[in-house]
Amino acid sequence: MWISALLGMVTKYSEVTLAVHYRQKNKHGDWVGGPMYYIQNGLGKKWKWLGVLFAIFGIFAVFGTGNATQVNTIVASIDTALISFGVMEAGSTATLNLILGIVITVLVGMILLGGIKRIGSVSERLVPFMALFYIVLAVGVVILNIQRFPAVIEAVFAGAFNPAAFTGGTIGSLFISMQKGVSRGIFSNEAGLGTGSIAHACADTKKPVKQGMFGIFEVFADTIVICTLTAMVILCSGTTVNYGTAAGAELTISGFTTTYGGWASIFTAVALCCFAFSTIIGWGLYGSRFIAFLCRSDKVVRPFFVVYSFVSILGATMDLGLMWSIADTFNGLMSIPNLIALLLLSGTVAQLTKEYFEKEKV
Repeated sequence: MWISALLGMVTKYSEVTLAVHYRQKNKHGDWVGGPMYYIQNGLGKKWKWLGVLFAIFGIFAVFGTGNATQVNTIVASIDTALISFGVMEAGSTATLNLILGIVITVLVGMILLGGIKRIGSVSERLVPFMALFYIVLAVGVVILNIQRFPAVIEAVFAGAFNPAAFTGGTIGSLFISMQKGVSRGIFSNEAGLGTGSIAHACADTKKPVKQGMFGIFEVFADTIVICTLTAMVILCSGTTVNYGTAAGAELTISGFTTTYGGWASIFTAVALCCFAFSTIIGWGLYGSRFIAFLCRSDKVVRPFFVVYSFVSILGATMDLGLMWSIADTFNGLMSIPNLIALLLLSGTVAQLTKEYFEKEKV
């Protein structure tokens, strides 16, 4: 995860810089950009097929990475909170999950279709506050369990080089551990996927390199800080970790409740719901860019939003392991055309960076 973050900072910088440099305006006067556009405008028409391939993989990825797994996080966090307070029993949440899936479907559909813009503005204000509070509580877990911290750090590095001792596996344990760490790191920071650059392309700036530096900070804050703190919460709290099995939000919540008590499950559930819901909305917009690029028309965007919203029901009721597998597969497929483009346009990134810092010196 840490390795993917360090490499991801460079990748994200290149993606964002190219996205802003090669962006264009649509018929509504809005800036649009991302891998499809820096492939098309940067590599030329003969490489357009690569941008089309990226957009196709992207459409499938938004349903898994952007919707289903996020909805599962919301549902799992609410289920865990209710179970911890004795409101429901484990194994009796199927009906509740279906209801939650329907509610999320309606909310996502209304926001993406422009019906409730106020909820979007509330989310923009709420998520940063929840993120800060999450960091404070996570640091608190580490401090309250500081006696376990040295052993946890030792276990992390020992497990990295001898994963079989922790997972119980033998052949392939190292590669499986690497694959899981890298895939989860990419899942959180989107470096290599190119999706984050779609949002950056909308920024009101004339300096691609300066915007690219925000991409570096994103990866650092998301993976090095937030993801590492989440891992420390789980490991320092002493909560049971069943290595080799799929785990979702309930594992993180267990880490907080083990240290703070049952009340923490409410806050953690609310925080995770805010994070996941904002991700669902963001990836919905990514999907609209993909479909508009492929069809060369904005008329297909609204039907896409409807289909995208209904996937929330599947996310609330499907198996977690299956959803992660689907998400990882399409994330990998998306990254291939994007990384090829980044390699071919690396000279442009270097030139833009050189020109920017030369101007800053003057």
